[in-house]
Amino acid sequence: MAVVAPPRPGPSAGPSAAGPSAGPSAGAAPASAPTSGAAPAAASEWERLLAEHFAPVKALAGHLPAEAQQSMQGFERALQATRRVLEVSAAAKAPAGPAELQSLLAPVAEAIGAVSSASEARRVSCPHHLKVLAESVAALSFLAYTGPSCGMAAPRQHVSDCWQSAEFFANKVLMEFRGKDDNQVAWVRGLKAFLQQVGDFVGRNCPSGLRFNPNGQPLPAVMSGSGGAVSTAAAAASSAPQPPAPAARKPGPPPPPPPPGPPPKPLSLEELEKAAGGGGGGAAAGGGMAALFKDISKGEGITSGLRKVTDDMKAKNRPDRTGTVPASTAPSGPAGGAPAAAAPAAKGGPSGTPKLELQGSKWVVEHQVGRQDLVVDNDAPKNSVYVYGCKDCVLQIRGKVNAVSLDKCSKVGLVVGDVISVAEAVNCSSLQMQVTGFVPTLSVEKTDGVQMFVSKKMAADPNFQVVTAKCSAVNVVVLPGEGEGEGAEAEAEADPEEHPVPEQFISTFRNGKLVTVAAAHSGA
Repeated sequence: MAVVAPPRPGPSAGPSAAGPSAGPSAGAAPASAPTSGAAPAAASEWERLLAEHFAPVKALAGHLPAEAQQSMQGFERALQATRRVLEVSAAAKAPAGPAELQSLLAPVAEAIGAVSSASEARRVSCPHHLKVLAESVAALSFLAYTGPSCGMAAPRQHVSDCWQSAEFFANKVLMEFRGKDDNQVAWVRGLKAFLQQVGDFVGRNCPSGLRFNPNGQPLPAVMSGSGGAVSTAAAAASSAPQPPAPAARKPGPPPPPPPPGPPPKPLSLEELEKAAGGGGGGAAAGGGMAALFKDISKGEGITSGLRKVTDDMKAKNRPDRTGTVPASTAPSGPAGGAPAAAAPAAKGGPSGTPKLELQGSKWVVEHQVGRQDLVVDNDAPKNSVYVYGCKDCVLQIRGKVNAVSLDKCSKVGLVVGDVISVAEAVNCSSLQMQVTGFVPTLSVEKTDGVQMFVSKKMAADPNFQVVTAKCSAVNVVVLPGEGEGEGAEAEAEADPEEHPVPEQFISTFRNGKLVTVAAAHSGA
């Protein structure tokens, strides 16, 4: 994952409050280097953050599947590399160009890319765990933010957005292991608490991007160690556990045998007659072939079922025949079966050109297949989002929008913040919709298999409603709250509450009026 962005030139790289100069000597220690705001203390605070909030998460990683444990090691390497970046920036001037910034952030980008690549692997035992880690570690790319024009959200908002993406998969882990494995549930909740602390750290130390020291030494000199500013950080980064060497793969199965050769050339009639005459063959065999040809050639009724073709029936003599085969004429037999067999295969792919673009005041997302990283960054609340014909995708909508519509989608996950009017799904199947802000109305019509994840605060709002029509297997999952004060911690550790939407109804007449209520079964 590339995290390179153009740096802000000169001292404007961040607000500075330079103290007394420690001199440009090559042996200056980072503690005595001039600082920019709280940047010198940022590395130490980051280290305390890891010790207090990441260490418990790391301790629980031993209960995760093997693939998730390896990704956790990559996650830790990214955190240690971030500490080194913070320490270097406290002693160095702002980078002179994008190449220097890229070199500084390369270890972080490499670790982020390794975790992200692991989440894209197929046939793993814990795909949701890997997705949680991949989306969470992407929060560290806040280091690449250089200003509003760099294409990224502000650092603290970026961290929050990354966790919103991770929470979509984290909820799946919670639903899978709730009441089955408390360690996995505690791991998810600990990781969420850690990311929240990272957001607070970024808000205090890097609200407008990575801070550099305007009175420091050139960035390449500090990175190479000639500035003596990062020796301890290098040791800390090198002490991070490395991933175990991949086990040697078992040899694959032997290659398939080569295809058979072409069939032998058929014998001509003369050769068959010669063979039938006994030339080179046994007496019994020769007699059998001769008898066969004799039976074929005799008998007056053998062609009695055939119709004689006269001259006027021949195509060359018929004026209504030109000999040209129309393009719409499909050949019959085995040769014509191949194109017909290819038609069903085309149905599995998208029926149109994939799109993700803003058309006027509407974001259009169409014909996306297998995309787990779709993002709509909306900056105007009047815009709406229309999703059509997507399959096996995850779409995150950032920023407040007017409305969201899903049409003819299958196996799609939607993560949305605030919606002014309605979020609706029509003619869909196997959907998951998570609301991180507030949506007054969730509407589902002609759709089978929907899970709606809403917050406890949103469920308690009297203006919130769920509207369904011609639907089945619709569930509303209320996530635990994140309140403050007494009892907040216990509430945050509570299990999600799943509420099925009724599908069967009973209608009766009361005082001449038809009254319909949801059917209630014994034990419900």
